[in-house]
Amino acid sequence: MINRPIRLTPGTLFFEERLPLFVNRVSESFSLQEHRHDFVELSYVDEGSGFHYVNGDVLPVAKSDLFILPIGVSHVFRPADAGANRSLVVYNCLFKPEPLAADLRDFPGTGGLRETLAALQLLPGDAGSWRRIRDRDGRLGEWFRAMHLEYERRAPGRVALLYAKFVELIVLLERAHTAGPGTETAAQERDSLAGIVRRIERRFAEPLHAGRLAEELNMSERHFHRLFKRYTGSTFNAYVQNRRIDKSCELLASTRMPVQDVGPAVGYQDKSFFLQLFKRKTGMTPREYRRLKNNEAADAGQPKADAEPKTDAEPKADTEPKSDAGQPKEVSP
Repeated sequence: MINRPIRLTPGTLFFEERLPLFVNRVSESFSLQEHRHDFVELSYVDEGSGFHYVNGDVLPVAKSDLFILPIGVSHVFRPADAGANRSLVVYNCLFKPEPLAADLRDFPGTGGLRETLAALQLLPGDAGSWRRIRDRDGRLGEWFRAMHLEYERRAPGRVALLYAKFVELIVLLERAHTAGPGTETAAQERDSLAGIVRRIERRFAEPLHAGRLAEELNMSERHFHRLFKRYTGSTFNAYVQNRRIDKSCELLASTRMPVQDVGPAVGYQDKSFFLQLFKRKTGMTPREYRRLKNNEAADAGQPKADAEPKTDAEPKADTEPKSDAGQPKEVSP
């Protein structure tokens, strides 16, 4: 595993002076690094698919996934691909729990919604771990769209309506909880693949073969591919590639490892193939990515990660051999 510092993103970057709420809508990319907050964040996937890295877990995400992220939880979203047609669009509702709880304390009827109030850290005590909820009837998505519109409009009565809508969200989440299980795909379809995803996380730099993994699970390779696509939202090869490219981004941003050593460190011995894949996934070369992160670090007054020995320019990314389907031929993803 790659050990790296996880930066704290403070709420002072977002909150207005007298409003402990902030709402935005963003298109996720590969430029943002894993981070944590001193506020609670609610993240709702509105468009596309990709991956969410939460406290070391890697979760495939798609439209209608909602995450409750308590204070201190580290996370970052990644799109499935850097292409414009593979976007991952997320609504974020950030809030400071202490002042918000004080403002809502006397709101009629909220005292009985203790499960949700605790999950949102609006009650004293530990909120526990992060949570994932599936918006099966679309009402949470409607809430985020309306909340974002009201936040941006700055019309008369804006603050009052934002508070009222936040109470509406508490009610919606409480009802989702009391409706019982069903926020994830059926457990029997997930159990056999959960360990595979964890193995990819731990051993991403090693050769990974779908056939061998299918054999371990006592299933055909064809059935394994079908279940893996259903579980993660992407093919096995694409999933492993995304994980390796994400790890290479971490190395480029947080270490002084020479660029030519990054590909082998994440499982790609063919440097030309790695360079081509990296640019296809992120939209830039590894050196361009490192330069971008160095500039961001310099702006923030933090040390750069590019003090590596000077070498020749990156090798040219030759066109890799293609299969009949037009995909790169690889022994491993």
